[in-house]
Amino acid sequence: MNETLMITAKLKTRAALHIGAGKGENEFDALLRRTAAGEVFIPGSALAGALRAVATRLAPRLGSKVCQAFEANKPKTPCGCMVCHLFGDVNPQEADSEKEGGRASRLWVYDAKLQTDEKTWIRDGVGIDRATGAAARQGAVKFDLEVLPAKAIFDLRLELEDTNDADRQLLAVTLAEWKAGRGAIGGRVARGLGALKLEGLAVKTRNLNTKTALMSYLRGEADAGLQPIADDANAWIADRVIEARNSITPGDKNADVAHSWVELNLMLQATGPLLVNDPTQAGRSGFDHAPLVEGRPVLPGSSLRGVLRSHAERIARTLATEHAVHGNDFLAACPACNPVARPRGKEDLALECCDSLLKRQERRDPTDSLWRDPDQGIDTRDLCLACRLFGSPRWGSRLIVEDATLEENTTPVYKVQDFLAIDRFTGGGKDGAKFDAAALWQPTFTTHLRLENPQDWELGWLALVLRDLAEGWLKVGFGAAKGFGQIWVPKWTATIGFITDGDFPLYTDTSAEIAESVDICPLLHAARVASSPASIYQIAELNGKLAKPESGHDWGWQIDSTENWQPVIKAWITAFNTCVEGFKRSPASLPELKMDTYFDGGLIERLYPKASAAIGGKS
Repeated sequence: MNETLMITAKLKTRAALHIGAGKGENEFDALLRRTAAGEVFIPGSALAGALRAVATRLAPRLGSKVCQAFEANKPKTPCGCMVCHLFGDVNPQEADSEKEGGRASRLWVYDAKLQTDEKTWIRDGVGIDRATGAAARQGAVKFDLEVLPAKAIFDLRLELEDTNDADRQLLAVTLAEWKAGRGAIGGRVARGLGALKLEGLAVKTRNLNTKTALMSYLRGEADAGLQPIADDANAWIADRVIEARNSITPGDKNADVAHSWVELNLMLQATGPLLVNDPTQAGRSGFDHAPLVEGRPVLPGSSLRGVLRSHAERIARTLATEHAVHGNDFLAACPACNPVARPRGKEDLALECCDSLLKRQERRDPTDSLWRDPDQGIDTRDLCLACRLFGSPRWGSRLIVEDATLEENTTPVYKVQDFLAIDRFTGGGKDGAKFDAAALWQPTFTTHLRLENPQDWELGWLALVLRDLAEGWLKVGFGAAKGFGQIWVPKWTATIGFITDGDFPLYTDTSAEIAESVDICPLLHAARVASSPASIYQIAELNGKLAKPESGHDWGWQIDSTENWQPVIKAWITAFNTCVEGFKRSPASLPELKMDTYFDGGLIERLYPKASAAIGGKS
């Protein structure tokens, strides 16, 4: 028998995990996947899919052809790329040879068993209407799901058979990303769930060419024929990562191929009470509103992500409104839809979401020139800028906002507040309108954001959003109008990973002329010096602190290497302004909006009558 390579490790979750069972019950929308004995586990298929997704993006940079998985119309021939050689062909054919028909995976991925005794929790979520700031009524965006809390540990076991050096190198580079904490698995990853890290790696070989080893293996002895391949399994990974660096090829414009990433670690400090309501916890505690607690208090990534997206939309629309006042048509140039604006019939909605607008086209008569084939794939031209960055039902998000966890070694402090509505007629308390809330008092959380293959305009957009978050302009969770949920960012770290110098996110089409005036050589030099054998990425790091102003709004920003980073950040912001100014909806791709909460509300007519006439009377 051929020699088999076996890799074992521990998968430790950094955030809550949801591996769906594909169905719910009457009480819940989505339950965790369990064995017949009721034990939570991660299916090998889910692990293999997550590993393959990372490998598919990295392989073209190691000299492989781009996998057919990226092609809309897959040819009826085996792919033959490095990923398909390791994980099995994406387009297997009936033939006598591997060259003509492909083959199954050379990598065996076993189900991962839960090694810790963890209690599961139910999370509730709701979409927020952009115009009212309240729970979305039109789309009824309410859901709940079962999750496993952070710090759960699973056993990972992989076996490779009949592999070559390229297979082992690709797997090592992929596992290196998980070792560095850049792995995620399961559902709602972009909303904070599923972040994980690989620990306790061991690499062994299994040789069953002797009778004794073979018989031991057949008797079910787990260690039969196993020998360590290296004293230090981390060195086995590092050696292949260094080899991979020598085979790196320049990146093309394919957005699906790995180029770079940006990670942000933020400290979130609440200035007063903070409460993300958990109906289950509230019912258990006896309060009307109680915070989400999964062992320790948690600020869900979905809540923080929703706040960031909503504010990002507001910034983009504000810039577009300025262009509209100067003569452009806002409804044809609005760069951010409302993701929860979904009509139940044929009525028009303000800021109708991109998915709904595309469905309108698909419902047209096929003879209509604007008809859209429901089976047609989409590209970025079919989405507004917000959906391109934050995702939509038709476009997965590249931005991950993880759950924020309460700072280690701190004890949560709770305060209870009573509320009573006032009768507008009598001026006294209104019967039946009394409620209370148990909120966290001035908690400190830490969270982690990650953006894959960022473009410079996306980084400029995020820079504006995170600046306002850092200075305390945004509120999270329950009771924003009651003084709850105000947070700011005392300190933060931004890390940019890029494979080659040309992958640094400053050379996209929108900023070609800007990049000529920005010298990033000091940043690239520092990244090369700081790079380690743990990854094929070069690393550039930026640290910052923020001090509250004693008076006024003059926040005390302190940023490392300001002279090097400031022109780069300004270039990103300029690229975002340019992108918004040039955004235009097209009837053939993304139709223009039917209504808007601002122009269609008549406010523009009252405040700017001349501007209203200039934009063609669309009010």
